[in-house]
Amino acid sequence: MTRLISLVLTFLGLITVTALADDSAKPSPPLAVDASTPPPTVPLPPNMKSLFAGKALDEWTQIPPDSWTIKNNILASLGATRGVIYTKQSFGRYRIIFDVRHNTGKPDHRAGVLVFCTAPVEAEKPLDALAGIQFQVPNGGHWDYRKGHNNAGNESFKRIGKPSFDEHQWSRVEILVDPIGTARMAVAQPVGAAAVEVLQFKDPTAGKTGPFALQMHNKSLFDEYANIAIEVDPATNDLITVKTQKKVQ
Repeated sequence: MTRLISLVLTFLGLITVTALADDSAKPSPPLAVDASTPPPTVPLPPNMKSLFAGKALDEWTQIPPDSWTIKNNILASLGATRGVIYTKQSFGRYRIIFDVRHNTGKPDHRAGVLVFCTAPVEAEKPLDALAGIQFQVPNGGHWDYRKGHNNAGNESFKRIGKPSFDEHQWSRVEILVDPIGTARMAVAQPVGAAAVEVLQFKDPTAGKTGPFALQMHNKSLFDEYANIAIEVDPATNDLITVKTQKKVQ
């Protein structure tokens, strides 16, 4: 009996060791992109030039490379590492409109976009977050990444009201940028509803011509964007999504 028990224990031990060896050999789960919630189909305002329409990233550069992907007409972060995807072209005065949905993150952080960015120079290390001004979407958090700042920039930002949009649902965001150093953000949720102004920024020393960027704040963040379009030198300085009431589809 004692010998039988010993044999059984030995056999169970071999199974355990084999299982542990198999577990250690298994690769880590791949970084997951959701993209299961279809992007909004509500048309963008007229006179907007598409920067991303769900098919290609010809207008964009990624830092680091291959850290974003396209899936189901959605531009999605892969959660690879901290970084940005920014427009190859620099802009001065412009209006940018896009749809955004935050999926998840570990550690979690709000989705963020960057204006007044410093375009990378060839053969030089890019500045963190392109030394830009961060607008967290959709609820209006913020950060100032400029050299000598790297803080919340509370003296330059004005948050309007107490927005409580569900970041896990699609929102339509409009940001109106002027190189004199001002930027304003409005958000509509659901997409197609009238937007409300959420955040203002004003600092003449920050104003500049530069690329627009989407930020992946840290590793294991999964954000989704769609229907990104720009109006350069807009005809009006108003937030047009605030003024426009569309029927929700």
